[in-house]
Amino acid sequence: MQWLRAVLLLLVMLAIVVLPFLLWGDRLEHRLPLWLAGLDARWLIALVGIALLVADIGLPVPSSVIAMTLCWSLGPLWGGLAVAVGTLLAFAAGYGIGRLVPESRLRHWVGDPVWQRMTALAHRRALWWIVMARPLPVLAEVSAVLVGVWRVPLLPAFASATLASVLLAIGYALSAWLGRQTPGGLSILVFALALPALFWLASRRLLGPVSGAAQQANR
Repeated sequence: MQWLRAVLLLLVMLAIVVLPFLLWGDRLEHRLPLWLAGLDARWLIALVGIALLVADIGLPVPSSVIAMTLCWSLGPLWGGLAVAVGTLLAFAAGYGIGRLVPESRLRHWVGDPVWQRMTALAHRRALWWIVMARPLPVLAEVSAVLVGVWRVPLLPAFASATLASVLLAIGYALSAWLGRQTPGGLSILVFALALPALFWLASRRLLGPVSGAAQQANR
């Protein structure tokens, strides 16, 4: 029964994120990039793009399309920087929302034994979850909130989120650069194939020491 409640909690969180996409996602996916690219000043494009990426934590913003629009409108360097800042701030917003959730009530409703096991698993594996979920729609937002709900330590969580944001920005910037060099669908294909491998390799190479330190701190 406790595990069923835990699964129900996760499904409710997924539904909260997915439902706005089902209702308004297609409309915003067509309108927002055109509106963003139509802004005059480059600094305004950057600020609005970052704000839209942050708003993705609660609104059906097509973050991948916004990120690509930023890199095409501002260039790979400045567009990539805007993507990195926006996705990191989006994680910070989700983490903050999770920390505001009354953990004691959720613990009581789910059941203390199951909640303890879920929290312990999150503290051991959340650093990889953060990195691997960052480029994925819906899962990026839900994982950020859950990391806050399960009270994963701030510094390791943000170290992982920073790494994920930088990798994501590099991926979009390279995709935009390739698109300018070789117009067509090649850049999108390369981006789609290379990004998961890049995230997995970076998480294995760079997060091992951070994860070990976080586990030592929790003992």
